[in-house]
Amino acid sequence: MAAVLLWHIESVQAARGIQGGFGFLFQPAGFRISESLFDVTPEDPYWMSIAAGLVNTLTVAALAIPLATVLGLGLGLLRMSRNPLAARCAAAIIAPLRNTPVLLQLFVWYGLLLRLPDMRQAWSPLPHVLLSNRGLALPALHGWLPYAAVAAAALASGWYAGRRWDKPARYAVLAAALLAWILLPAVQIDIPIRRGLGLQGGWQPSIEFAALTIGLVVFHAAYIADVTRAAVSAVPVGLVEAGQALGLKPSQVLRLVIAPYAARVALPPYANQCLALVKNSTLAIAIGYQELMAVINTAITQTGLALEGIALAVMVYLGLALALGGGLSAWNARNTRHGPGDTHGARLGERPSWNAVDERRGWRGWLLSAALAVTLGWILWRLLEWALLGAVWRGDPVACSASAGACWAAVGENLPLLLFGTMAQADRAPALAACAALLAGVALTLTTAGIRATARAALLAILLGVAVSALSGWPWGGAAIGPQRWGGLLVTLILAIAALLAAVPLAFVLALLRRNGTYATSRVTAGLIEAVRGVPLVTQLLFASFVLPMLLGGGVSKFAMALAALTLHTACLLAEVLRGALQAIPPGQMMAARALGMPAAMAYGSVIWPQARRIAAPAALGVFVGAVKDTSLVSIIGVFDVLGAAKAVVAGTDWRPYHVEIYLAVAALYFAASLALSRVARAMEGKTGRV
Repeated sequence: MAAVLLWHIESVQAARGIQGGFGFLFQPAGFRISESLFDVTPEDPYWMSIAAGLVNTLTVAALAIPLATVLGLGLGLLRMSRNPLAARCAAAIIAPLRNTPVLLQLFVWYGLLLRLPDMRQAWSPLPHVLLSNRGLALPALHGWLPYAAVAAAALASGWYAGRRWDKPARYAVLAAALLAWILLPAVQIDIPIRRGLGLQGGWQPSIEFAALTIGLVVFHAAYIADVTRAAVSAVPVGLVEAGQALGLKPSQVLRLVIAPYAARVALPPYANQCLALVKNSTLAIAIGYQELMAVINTAITQTGLALEGIALAVMVYLGLALALGGGLSAWNARNTRHGPGDTHGARLGERPSWNAVDERRGWRGWLLSAALAVTLGWILWRLLEWALLGAVWRGDPVACSASAGACWAAVGENLPLLLFGTMAQADRAPALAACAALLAGVALTLTTAGIRATARAALLAILLGVAVSALSGWPWGGAAIGPQRWGGLLVTLILAIAALLAAVPLAFVLALLRRNGTYATSRVTAGLIEAVRGVPLVTQLLFASFVLPMLLGGGVSKFAMALAALTLHTACLLAEVLRGALQAIPPGQMMAARALGMPAAMAYGSVIWPQARRIAAPAALGVFVGAVKDTSLVSIIGVFDVLGAAKAVVAGTDWRPYHVEIYLAVAALYFAASLALSRVARAMEGKTGRV
């Protein structure tokens, strides 16, 4: 099947006069990489440009992963604090970061950084560090790479010597490393200096690099905070009590007892966050930073070799996922080789009186509370002053420019564009009716009120009929509104709902094939699921945008291509959740159903599926939250959803200075949807626990 698809794509490319193959990698690229650790000119071949993009991706990951880890640990421990003000502050930080799309957050950070002073009035928070709307300027070290190589070799040799040799051998390794450092040429420090209207020297990462790094750090730090909190809560109380009985101080208990056990629990989900951060670096394509996917996208646009370009991206990202995941798995295996230890008794999460951060009830606790209260009060006052007291609610851009507060008039004046996109005036009333019916259906589905299943199904059918009728023009004879004319909120709602409805049965089929299929079908299904999970969604959207028209002979709308990519991505994630739920059901359930004479399909529908649905409900709704946020990525391939409409508003010169307000309004929409799904997930988790 794959060979037939490849042959068909190659024949379509040949019909267009495009010679396939990877020979283009050795042709001049014709474009410059504006920011990279090594210079690439337009005369250099494509492979050098792609290598420069890969280096940019690795640079972002190498910088963002440690920063996200440190910030996530701090937020997670603060979230577990016994001080209610500190815990609520951490929760207030984590909630909006988790429940809004990362692409939208990147746009917000990008807009905030563009509001920094210009180069002549650049901030200098530290000596020889300059921050302006053109980027960050830092002192650069030249000649540090040999020192880092010697240090890495010394650490590896010292570790091996410590395991195999005695202390004199380790001292010899240390002496050799010191001697090598003495003989190496000195490291030179290059300090940025103002020259005219710009800077000269130092390391000058761009605004795009800074926005991408900050956005990835704070987004994944929110998830790492929850990972930290869950891992610490899973530590057995007996281990902590044993450490206290030995006379350890609270800080020593945290460092020597809690941290090692929690690290073993947290490592698998932490590895998932590291892999997700690397994949999310592909979103740099939306803000103009030339990382790997952006460079490959440029190469595809110039050469027309969509299959080869996407294949390169898939191979590279799967290789990165295997390398990073394999390293973290090896670390996890090393940490868990002695078994889980004490797994009996209560856990720290079941002891509300325990807290991760030692806060005594003396003057230190009062001082911390007072400092938090003053800081929080100042922040809230500044936000209130900007968002409400000094805000402009109506008027034109001139009225906003005269105010120091937020310009909510930018949202009000452009609300029709945000809601309907570029839809014609005659199509907006039916689109509004369809949006209202769909939102009512979503609210009815998510409500926990005691409504009978038959009544709920009837109401949902009526609301769906209203939406279909509004878009089709039947029965009142209106003109049908096709997907090519959809825009704004309508696209986001239909895309999210259709992707979720199509993903559920597909995920169930994939889970059954991987678990109960033949060896061949199980391996093929596993390969498909792991490939889709390991490749960034942006790459899959570009694959659908470039390759699907070749497979289907053109005539495919961008909406359909985006829907196909989102459905497959959500189905593969959901399939693993369902597979885990199916594994949790005892095999005797199926055997008993078959012994009663039930066919396999009836047994699955009447016995297995109801139990699996209850077990998988909380995690599945987590996947649904991610799918709703993932709909924001379709703007990358030109689908005019809510975020695409916001980008169109910002593209205009009149309202461009107020892009933060526009993006915050869109973020509120995603936050409300994600928060509703999250609350339903917690409610269903509680119900599942009582079953």
